[in-house]
Amino acid sequence: MANLTTKGWDFLQDIGKDQLPYNGISIYTKTTPFVFELSNQVQKLEKGLFKVTIKLQASTLKNTKPVKLVWKIPAINLKGTWLSNYESDRRIYAEFDAERMLVSRTAYEAPVISLFGHNDENLHTFACSDAIHTLSLGAGLREEDGWIYCNVILFKDPVPDFNIYELSILLDYRKQRYENSLRKVSSWWASMTEYTPMFVPDIAKLPMYSTWYSYHQDITTKSLLEECRTASLLGYKTIIVDDGWQTNDSNRGYAFTGDWLPERFPDMSNFVKEVHDLNMKIMLWYSVPFFGKHSTAFQQFKGKFLHFSEEFQAAILDPRYPEIRDYLVNTYAQALKNWDLDGFKLDFIDHFIPYKDTVLTTENGRDYAAIGPAVDRLMTDVMKALTAIKPDILIEYRQHYIGPVLRKCGNMFRAHDCPNDAVTNRRRVIDLRLLSGNTAVHSDMFMWNYEESVELAALQFLNILFSVPQISVRLNEISATHQQMVNFYTEYWIKNRDTLLDSYLTANGPSENYPLIKASSKEKQIITVHANLIIEISGEHNMIDIINAKTSEDIILQHIHDHITYDAKIFDCLGNLIGNATNTFKKGMASIKVPISGMITLSAI
Repeated sequence: MANLTTKGWDFLQDIGKDQLPYNGISIYTKTTPFVFELSNQVQKLEKGLFKVTIKLQASTLKNTKPVKLVWKIPAINLKGTWLSNYESDRRIYAEFDAERMLVSRTAYEAPVISLFGHNDENLHTFACSDAIHTLSLGAGLREEDGWIYCNVILFKDPVPDFNIYELSILLDYRKQRYENSLRKVSSWWASMTEYTPMFVPDIAKLPMYSTWYSYHQDITTKSLLEECRTASLLGYKTIIVDDGWQTNDSNRGYAFTGDWLPERFPDMSNFVKEVHDLNMKIMLWYSVPFFGKHSTAFQQFKGKFLHFSEEFQAAILDPRYPEIRDYLVNTYAQALKNWDLDGFKLDFIDHFIPYKDTVLTTENGRDYAAIGPAVDRLMTDVMKALTAIKPDILIEYRQHYIGPVLRKCGNMFRAHDCPNDAVTNRRRVIDLRLLSGNTAVHSDMFMWNYEESVELAALQFLNILFSVPQISVRLNEISATHQQMVNFYTEYWIKNRDTLLDSYLTANGPSENYPLIKASSKEKQIITVHANLIIEISGEHNMIDIINAKTSEDIILQHIHDHITYDAKIFDCLGNLIGNATNTFKKGMASIKVPISGMITLSAI
């Protein structure tokens, strides 16, 4: 069988044959002859950790077909593949699937892949410094030899002419937990001046109320103020007013989007003041790239679009035009000034891509040829304009737009939409936590059917404990027991948020949707268990909370030390104390009954 990894590619050179594991990296091209001078540098940062930098240079502006970097590792103790893409599974990919496993650019994903073992150990993690231009990353198993062939492809999509391009790749072969390798990637990106993360105010790490699932576009100032009164008492200190405030059209499309006049809330300033009077902050939703076909903006900027979407009934604007960027920046800045907003939910920016007929030049008034750098400029300008007016402004992005460029431009990352899907919400927030550093990671808005049992409704909350909760049910319409459950776990979350958000996070079983998650500070450990698993108790923490986020009552503990005495309290999901005893645990197994969606707290004596 032909070598799938390099079939159709011409060899250029090898990098680090004597410096990197497994004979280093080989570089290939589809341009003959290759018109750039290629140089490289290999740095050993520590044992098992390397940085490889390649540079392409030419004396004049030139172009090239794709350039491919290939290297390999043995598939020994290989269990799965971690990608930032929330739609991916954790499987081992075949070599023929590996050329476009992950696509990364300014507003789409993050350029990193992690291969992990059966014991959640890092086998190999690699990441790229370029998070702006389109890159393709892959890692696939070759059946003939049982090795994984990793690749990064540059310029797979058309690019403008250039005369210099530089890329660094972080290669991590260290034997450690996979989470530590991903955290290293996150800190590596954050150390780059072009990706310095945005300041995160404390309010970004407090529970929020979202209108989307609870109301969709059927919103009024009266109904939302009633929700705010209840939400504020429960501990939710920001309301995110989603799609609907800007138009009286309720067709769930974007045909009337782009002018951003508050048709449905004509006295927006007064509404914002009333929200503030309830001791809450307020954020508004904006779909950044869309100019609806019925908007004034559509007519004003005709001819400066990347694409017209029949699905959305809206144009995708072209951020390479300075007047487009100015319009958007001014729209948000004026809304902030005029209405005294506290934040913005900036949506759909992953639609800023080259389309089939996109011309990649600076002609006709465009000051950027490529889309990625223009999107970076747009979102950076938005961030700078808003922070100049209000330094603690909140800016939310959601998966897929969660890479290092967006950490610079926003301080809240939210899990992608997964209504009533607790397991998916858990997986998505943990994926974000592993890669987002101190950026506030938020759950997708959690909701449930109002006839649901309170124990199963609580699972929506318990699956996202290690992120900032965003709730989206009509708080004044849920039952008293549901409201009691929300109150109990919101109080618990606020009391323990430093441990939940800022301590050391261990997420066991990435292939199994993280069925056992631990957050560990010096004094306290919080554990959520989502399947019938054995929970190891090391005795290192004076306080341990174990949350039973599953539908069986048995909690199985394995103590690795003998005769440790705890004050043990058991609570149900409403916060009722149903058991209180002093327990001395011997080394070995112990089983404790804990109600569904309840918890046991252990305090060392």
